[in-house]
Amino acid sequence: MKKTITLIVLICISALCFGQKIDNSQRDYPVVVSHYDLELSFNFKEGILNGICDVKIENKSDSLITEIPFLLYRLMKVTSVQDQQGQGINFIQSVVSFNDFEKLQVNSIIIDENIEPHNCKTLRIHYNGYLLGYQETGMKYIKDKISPEFTIIRNDAYSYPVLSKPSFSFLIRNVASNNFSYKLNVTVPDSLVVANGGRLLSRKTENGVSNYKYESKKNNWRIDIAISSYKYESTKRLDIFYFPDDLTSARALLAHGNETIQLYTQWWGKLKNDNSITLIETEKQSGGQADETAILLPQESFNANDYTQLYHELSHLWNVKIVEKEGLSPRWEEGLATFIQYLVEEYYNPEKKGMIDKASNGTLRKLKRNFNSDLEMFHIPMCEYGNRGKSNYSYDQGLVMFAVLYKWLGQEKFNLAIRSFYEKYHNSGATTKDFTNLWEKTLKIKGLEEFFNDWVYTTNYTTFIKNDNTIDEIVKHYAHLSEFVVNSTLTDD
Repeated sequence: MKKTITLIVLICISALCFGQKIDNSQRDYPVVVSHYDLELSFNFKEGILNGICDVKIENKSDSLITEIPFLLYRLMKVTSVQDQQGQGINFIQSVVSFNDFEKLQVNSIIIDENIEPHNCKTLRIHYNGYLLGYQETGMKYIKDKISPEFTIIRNDAYSYPVLSKPSFSFLIRNVASNNFSYKLNVTVPDSLVVANGGRLLSRKTENGVSNYKYESKKNNWRIDIAISSYKYESTKRLDIFYFPDDLTSARALLAHGNETIQLYTQWWGKLKNDNSITLIETEKQSGGQADETAILLPQESFNANDYTQLYHELSHLWNVKIVEKEGLSPRWEEGLATFIQYLVEEYYNPEKKGMIDKASNGTLRKLKRNFNSDLEMFHIPMCEYGNRGKSNYSYDQGLVMFAVLYKWLGQEKFNLAIRSFYEKYHNSGATTKDFTNLWEKTLKIKGLEEFFNDWVYTTNYTTFIKNDNTIDEIVKHYAHLSEFVVNSTLTDD
């Protein structure tokens, strides 16, 4: 089976895939964005975006802040910055490379403005320019452009002002953890439709031009705006924007998505987020992405009759925000979602029984090849993947780890742990230690402490990789420790 490609946002995926080591000195930047008002219009003939961005900035520290850094796409420029009274504010801008990824160039803007301790200000940033993607950097999914066929505006390409310095260390720590509200005001020709995961406030068409206004359904860490000649359908739990030729696929996705949400609800409990989820079809090879209100699905996943990426992304809706007390999350939830996509595929298609074993054994062989060419991985435990810039390994190592847990403990206990964790921490967030402790306290099975020590807090698990053990051999090892052997046949809750 083709491995699902689930792309985390640029600020997480790019740095981690390129193995950047995290600079702890740039953590906990005291300035955050709490709200965006973003007004966009386009010259599709020339491929130019025109933007006005009102951004509310908070100083959460006890010290005066005198400079505010933003990033824009390398071919976009700021034309003016104003305060709330319309007075001009000094700024400088220059195209620079990321200090920890030289191929990636951005327009770095420094705004000369004071923000008192524990105070906030709203700045108006006028900007415009071209958008041509970042494929030359190796991030081939960022093909973003301004085109009537398909346009996407997202923070992966910095096509709206992102509060950050040109550093992945800075981005990973301070942007992905910063949730904000937003309002959008987007104007396009009336032949095009604006898609967003927020709540549509209005759509007005006059003189061949349509204006769309959206607001966020809840605070989020990113804004995604897709523009094309979309069609739209809605159900109680899922909405969908799709290309006109893909009606059959869209309706199949809606039906399958709603069915899968019901399945996850049986397994892990009712979603605490009552908002509908919006599925947005994007152009081929443009990357998948999920947050709590929207899922971007590239056209190849949309039309392939392969729903594994949908299963993967929908499962993230039951994730708890992982915020470590020290350091960065290893992103083990990507390994969980990768396991779930195979689990659900096997659940819906009994003739595919054995898919989990096949995927797990293939991944064990892949890990051995990768670790042999990246020898330090034999000495980096999963809990350090985030801090060491190795979170790309969480997909594969996490897949095997959760497959072992499932086959060892069985579906009922596995789902009990996931459900209990979501129920307890969905509001507050949690650490990786909270996650592993909950399994041990909730299930009270001998051997779980040793298991998590082997797979999360040390690299003891690599012995299985070196010895070419199969998934079943690893399961037997832990089942023997606990004297608790279960039938791994999938059953319906």
